[in-house]
Amino acid sequence: MIPADVPLGPPAPSANEPAIGTGDRRHGSTRAPMAGRAWGPLRREWMKLLFTRRTYVIWAGLLAIPFMITIALELADSPPGPGEGPEFLSRVLDNGMYVPLASLAALLPFFLPLAAIMVASYMLAGEAELGTLRIVLLRPVDRGAMLLAKWVTAVSYLFVGLLIVVAGGLVFGAVFFGLEPMVTLSGSTVSLAEGTGLILLTALFALAAMTCMISLALLFSALTDSSLTALIATVVLYIVVQLLVSFSYFDWLAPYVFPTYFNDYVNLFRDPIAWRPIGKAVLVFGLWSAGLTTTAWLLFRRRDVLS
Repeated sequence: MIPADVPLGPPAPSANEPAIGTGDRRHGSTRAPMAGRAWGPLRREWMKLLFTRRTYVIWAGLLAIPFMITIALELADSPPGPGEGPEFLSRVLDNGMYVPLASLAALLPFFLPLAAIMVASYMLAGEAELGTLRIVLLRPVDRGAMLLAKWVTAVSYLFVGLLIVVAGGLVFGAVFFGLEPMVTLSGSTVSLAEGTGLILLTALFALAAMTCMISLALLFSALTDSSLTALIATVVLYIVVQLLVSFSYFDWLAPYVFPTYFNDYVNLFRDPIAWRPIGKAVLVFGLWSAGLTTTAWLLFRRRDVLS
């Protein structure tokens, strides 16, 4: 016989303690709810990047670009003429403020898109290769929030890389050539502070352009279980688009593809600044990025966790 004073089942929660299974306590845990749960996915994605050797190799490569430009120009027998090499390269010898601009101009056509593709293509397909994606998806997770966290992490990663390029360019430019007020493409002069602001705006423009590459790589990463396949597919498609718009027959296609607008940052260095083409370019970047990311989400939300 069970005594009448012995309670049957688990004790009822007190008035000051929420019941197990409510929003504050899950899966029978009696531990206090963890603060900052909304930042959990972002924190996890950043920790993955920080413990990956590829992260530091790409950042080191980005820093090497302004260093190599300054060394090459310092050792060159004659300065490059106007129109030779990346934009603003011919002005570097007269003013080190142009080093970060020449570096960004050199990175935009290929190396920066490649860095974006390398990071984003691994986000889903790389985890599928390792088998960790299956483990994560077997749990009740919001796939949209997971994909968004990966996208934001990739964008933040490139933002840090662009800051490294700008900071390195200013440091190397100051050491080798000195920093002077900048002369715009219209012939007017801006102060060091204004010039630095324009350089940072150029970096943000480059970041907006690279969101398209990140979204495209994420789309292919959601389609395959191989990060190498996702990387190659994104690179091939990017090169094909670049080749197509280089032919006059495909001039009609140029306004609709985002690589066409990569060099519109030069409008920041006119007096007054030509905001209309810059705004159009950013709008195109936003539309492409949103469309590609939404497509990746539609595919990822239906992904079979057992595949």
